[in-house]
Amino acid sequence: MAQQARYAEIDDMTKGIPFGARMAPAEAAQRHWNALDDDLPFPLLLLKDSALEHNITAMARWCAQTGVLLAPHGKTTMCPQMYRRQLQAGAWGITVANVCQAQVCARSGVRRVFIANQVVGRANIRSLAEMMRAFPSLECWCLADSVAGVRHLTAALEEFSASRPLQVLLECGRRGWRTGVQSVEQARQVHAEILKHPRSLAFRGLEGFEGSAKSAEGPDAEAAEARAFVEFIVAVGKCLQPRPGDGQPPVFSIGGSAFLDVVWEALERLEGAWQPVLRAGCYVTHDHGHYAAYHREATRRRQQQGRAPLPEFQPALELWSAVQSLPEENVAILNFGKRDCAYDVGLPVPLFAIGERGGLDSRRALDGAAITRLNDQHAFLSLPAGLALCVADRVCCGISHPCTAFDKWRVIPLVDDRYQVLDLYATFF
Repeated sequence: MAQQARYAEIDDMTKGIPFGARMAPAEAAQRHWNALDDDLPFPLLLLKDSALEHNITAMARWCAQTGVLLAPHGKTTMCPQMYRRQLQAGAWGITVANVCQAQVCARSGVRRVFIANQVVGRANIRSLAEMMRAFPSLECWCLADSVAGVRHLTAALEEFSASRPLQVLLECGRRGWRTGVQSVEQARQVHAEILKHPRSLAFRGLEGFEGSAKSAEGPDAEAAEARAFVEFIVAVGKCLQPRPGDGQPPVFSIGGSAFLDVVWEALERLEGAWQPVLRAGCYVTHDHGHYAAYHREATRRRQQQGRAPLPEFQPALELWSAVQSLPEENVAILNFGKRDCAYDVGLPVPLFAIGERGGLDSRRALDGAAITRLNDQHAFLSLPAGLALCVADRVCCGISHPCTAFDKWRVIPLVDDRYQVLDLYATFF
């Protein structure tokens, strides 16, 4: 990265920071805080540095071995400190979902930003054009899926005097999913429209998001849906035979967080000089729920096929809280809620508990316990018979779906395996 991100001071108006503290994030290590020594207030979302490093390294190694470029989906974390680590490990760029997120990347020193979406609205396109002027070395990418969208984008780029062409991928979709062309004929029309505007747009290849695949028949049926969709993108590519005019290979970009095995199969079958670009985002922290289940299924399918193994990831996020009340038998109320955790795709997963003054050596597994519901600031923990907790016990939960965990926290402490605070990772949602 050409420059370091700029951060304001963090103070006690930030959730998770004790009263009276004020510092730059990088100065946190000088405080010698430990999350289990009552130095920081609970509830508290933590990042485990060792798991984070493992995941970044594992994915970078896999991409290098398979010839895949990695543009991690930065909307998952919106954390420039995380981007820096991913780019230093070899990431090709950072993916975002909109222009405002792209601005965070540009201000943080990212020099290739992949907006995995259509860009619409004159204010958005004006900001994009101004951002490209302000950062001459910034390479911006986006998607197109309709003739109307291409014309809207081109007209605004010309109105706001974009300094160079925007890199564009044609997005493929499927009926009932989200955006994207749904037939080869639609693809031809959008492709032809993009080529009409070489001063504003540079056609660079194809894109699709296979993570929308869902089936009531189970994981294998979902994988089959994802596989059929990826094969549709391949079919579009064969019909269009895209050849960018600058001599660079056409890009074939897909997601990869939920169906990494399906993605790998497709990449192995690509013909011609396609350059695969993977946009997985949730691998960086993984989880104890949604993506952990998907990855287990992908690993199982890969093993059944006798194919090379997928990279293994470790959960890097932990949500710590305290027992604040024991109102009924086998029920504990924890002091976190919807304001603090992801709950859109699965509730937090209880892992273990530690007494009020206990250390890691005294932790007790919470097998059979479950978070059953959440209020804004309360979590209901159901306990199996024979498992008792006390008021002020500390409870560690894993999370499900990292995308909606990060956005609840402006700052997340990065800790080592003894929960010593190494840094404060700032988010920009």
